[in-house]
Amino acid sequence: MAVARRAFEQQLRLAFERDEFELYYQPQVATGTNALTGAEALIRWNHPDRGLLTPASFIDVLSEKPSAIAVGEWVLRTACRQAAEWRKWVPGFRIGVNLFEAQFSTGRLLSAVRQTLAECGLPPEALELEIVENILLRNDKKTLRLLQELRKLGVGLAFDDYGTGFASLSLLKRYSVSRLKIDRSFIRDVTTDPEDAAVVKAILYLGKAFGVDVIAEGVETLTPWEFLNRNKCAEAQGHLFGAAMSAADFTLNPRVAIRPLRDPSAADESPALPSEDHIAGGQGTDRRRARRATRLG
Repeated sequence: MAVARRAFEQQLRLAFERDEFELYYQPQVATGTNALTGAEALIRWNHPDRGLLTPASFIDVLSEKPSAIAVGEWVLRTACRQAAEWRKWVPGFRIGVNLFEAQFSTGRLLSAVRQTLAECGLPPEALELEIVENILLRNDKKTLRLLQELRKLGVGLAFDDYGTGFASLSLLKRYSVSRLKIDRSFIRDVTTDPEDAAVVKAILYLGKAFGVDVIAEGVETLTPWEFLNRNKCAEAQGHLFGAAMSAADFTLNPRVAIRPLRDPSAADESPALPSEDHIAGGQGTDRRRARRATRLG
């Protein structure tokens, strides 16, 4: 077992050097209209032997490695560049990017965000950084200042998987998050489990009380979508609207197609779609640049 783990860790270390990582994108939509509002960028590993791997297979190991910082910055640049391209067709398009915990201790996250936005020509409000509970539970002044500076810059901060951990309500007051993400575990049975329904309604109430947006994850069928719509949850993501997909598929998929979903007139009124030459461009270039800047461990 130990030998297999060491071999896996070695493969993971080399994955970034060999350009085996790729970003997939899951659409986010307005529940009332199903109009496309943005996407969450999700890392995938094109493993040479095991095929396409989701983060569940490797993210815990990767997050503990020195290479996590370089990979995280590559994710940020790649996602922002893609979002800037998509905003040409959807002006209000927003991209959500997950951060590694290690990125908060480097002292360069704020400058990396500023530089990336400038290089990509992306306005700050088009970027939303997703933060896990462990970051907020640090409750230290350095992290608080960093998050405040990011908000002053105009970047959104989403509290991911809200409701699943031990975070107190006081964190919503102390940290200036801009969005709560309702975890999928509460959405699946929201119409049949009274406790799940109560949690979702409570989070929606908190969002309204604190002036924070709310988005629900894991919407797989129409039933939870209808519940969210009735209870005025502004946005949702999940397989009902589209699974995570490559940049090319996201751009050309008729269910997304960089236009409002389920709008029969959109096909005639939307601008022409970008060519595949513009899709997912520059990912390998960014990886090579990051490798030159950071020695991977």
